[in-house]
Amino acid sequence: MINPLIIARDFHFASTVIVAGMLFFDTFIASPVLVSPSRLPATLSLYKQTSRKILLPSLFVSIGSAVAWLCLVSMRIASEPLQEVIADGTVWTVVSRTQFGSAWTLRLILAFLIAALLLPRRQRKGGAADRRDVFTTLLACFYLGLLAFGGHGQEGLGREGNIHLAADFLHLVAAGLWLGGLVSLAILLICLPRTGGESWLDAACRAGGRFSTLGVFTVAILVASGMINAWLLVGDIQNLTDTAYGQWLLLKLTLFSAMICMAALNRWHLLPRLCMRNGSERSVPAAQWLMRLTMLEFMLGLAIILIVGILGITAPAADMAAHVH
Repeated sequence: MINPLIIARDFHFASTVIVAGMLFFDTFIASPVLVSPSRLPATLSLYKQTSRKILLPSLFVSIGSAVAWLCLVSMRIASEPLQEVIADGTVWTVVSRTQFGSAWTLRLILAFLIAALLLPRRQRKGGAADRRDVFTTLLACFYLGLLAFGGHGQEGLGREGNIHLAADFLHLVAAGLWLGGLVSLAILLICLPRTGGESWLDAACRAGGRFSTLGVFTVAILVASGMINAWLLVGDIQNLTDTAYGQWLLLKLTLFSAMICMAALNRWHLLPRLCMRNGSERSVPAAQWLMRLTMLEFMLGLAIILIVGILGITAPAADMAAHVH
């Protein structure tokens, strides 16, 4: 039987990543590219309408799954059914007396604040991002990063625990900007040929280039923070094959490597063809392939999120090895 806590974690990770990544892409990539010098108002309008159909439901799923996660953790602590942990105040105890509960309270406040900022938003003339968009994006990144308190990082103490939490925070934000941004990039690549006129290839080139540069930074952060986490949670290399945690982590690293290969293919093979100045014979197919690989890359990311949901409730390899010895 599938553990409902894993399901709640997976839905929450996926939806939160989509929210943060899409908002960042909208504010710092799509809006600047489509407003100036391209000035593609029809594309910007279609892109924003399509994005909101994914962004807002994802935010509501994120809020609902966060509440479900809190309830399931309370049930796990008390070993009682949902109605009991609500009736006897266990949920309130978790909220008010644990680090996890305090972080979750702050995260839910941030989520409702993000919703309040998004729901009344109207597309402005010109469509350029403003301070409100930047503020909303920063809130979403902070909302995602605080998920670190829902993993193994919040179990540590002292300096090592703070390092682990900081690494988890950066790891989560970097993953969100990459994976969530893939959704927005795919939407943009679908919208551009329909409404972008003759300049859509140039806009696709600049958006792809900006996102590719972002990808380089996020991958660097993911690798660095992942190494810190592996050092703290895995310990000896042998633990990667001798423990369930290590085996799941190996699968995650395999999928991550596949994503990096696809990102490299996009950056070094497809983008140069997309950005060719002389003719569009190779540019249009390159844009189509870029969209397909972007969607495939996101599917691999979802598979990694499924594994993250399992790793979060699996005893770290270093702990298992310590018990054995």
